[in-house]
Amino acid sequence: MAKDESILEGTVSRKREVDQVRRAARQFAMQYFHFTKTLYEEFGPETTKRLVQKTVYELGKDRAEQLRAKAIAEGKGTDTVDDFMAVIDLPFDGWIPEWGEDHCPYAEVWRGYIKEYPWFSEFAPFYCDVIDTTTIETFTHKLSHRITQNVINKGTACLREYFGSKKVEQGEYTYDSKE
Repeated sequence: MAKDESILEGTVSRKREVDQVRRAARQFAMQYFHFTKTLYEEFGPETTKRLVQKTVYELGKDRAEQLRAKAIAEGKGTDTVDDFMAVIDLPFDGWIPEWGEDHCPYAEVWRGYIKEYPWFSEFAPFYCDVIDTTTIETFTHKLSHRITQNVINKGTACLREYFGSKKVEQGEYTYDSKE
């Protein structure tokens, strides 16, 4: 069934747009927490970390392969961070830099859970590291990435650096568990 584009006409206020994106992001952040909590309670921290890594790695790989295919289909490059950002699938309208530590809706939700479940302080930023590293490695086949600051733990912005990686060029990805 084709989508009726005519129902998408009109304007939406910026406030409503941001609110709607952040609501969806909040649901995802809650889902990730509860998925992790269930694993943690059933299997303990070590098995949970392994399973979360595998799951988030597979998600990142799937996303990046789709984005890479889209870039190629559109005649765009796949070699740089700018190439990746040209086709990225995140709704950045919900991430507001001026909101400092709360600019990221995931971090805002996850810091609340960390207060009640301190063990989650390891798993919340782990999601960001695995997904962001995996997507850039899979998309470019040559770059890797490290987070140098994450608002879940400190600061008012998430900071990262990208770098060339011989291992990635050889098909060895940071979080691939090879199971």
